[in-house]
Amino acid sequence: MLLNNKNLFKTSIIISYIVIEIILGVLVQTTSGILNTTSSFLAVVLAFVFSIYLLLTNININKELILLSCGLFCTVLADLFLVVIKPMMQLHAMIFFSLTQICYFIIIYLNQENTNKKVIHLIIRITITGISLLATVLVLKENTDALSLISLFYYANLISNIIFSFTINEINIIFSIGLILFACCDLLIGLNIMASSYLPIEEGTLLYFLAHPGFNLAWIFYVPSQVLLSLYSLKK
Repeated sequence: MLLNNKNLFKTSIIISYIVIEIILGVLVQTTSGILNTTSSFLAVVLAFVFSIYLLLTNININKELILLSCGLFCTVLADLFLVVIKPMMQLHAMIFFSLTQICYFIIIYLNQENTNKKVIHLIIRITITGISLLATVLVLKENTDALSLISLFYYANLISNIIFSFTINEINIIFSIGLILFACCDLLIGLNIMASSYLPIEEGTLLYFLAHPGFNLAWIFYVPSQVLLSLYSLKK
């Protein structure tokens, strides 16, 4: 009976968490000003807090759960520089987003079945990252700066995490989907940054609409991504 009560309580916490995140997601799309900023940041903070709750209530606390919470905490810090602090500090934010993906990379790496797969993983990841950085320099040329380099480093590792997460049987599918939604969000933000700072996008095109949709399209993907990533702890 005591075990059933504990499970019921934990289930109610999980359902309440998801409902609150849905409410915050709606507020992100329907509000402005300080309320919008607060709703946006709370959605990210709540995902981190929920991961801590699952970490502390999980019988088997392991490296993966700790790394997951660290990744979500780095995301909170990144959004502190992007959402809360005005003017936004994009370079600082991208550094913390990169740390987030490094945490997720380690989770995936720890689940690799053998040494050979781990070596192949590292070689492919380093190659993807190196090509991305080289392409950044070749395309932007004199416009290359620290922000563009760290952004491509981050995105290369995010894409690598998505690819390799599907090769691990022990990784919960919601982790992979969370990473995909994360990538969709950042792709839209990246288009906006490129359109305003690096490569002008012609008005009236699909790319222009995706960069300037008239509503917060990126956060339609972002809030669910954080929720799904935080729920990864449930499998463990």
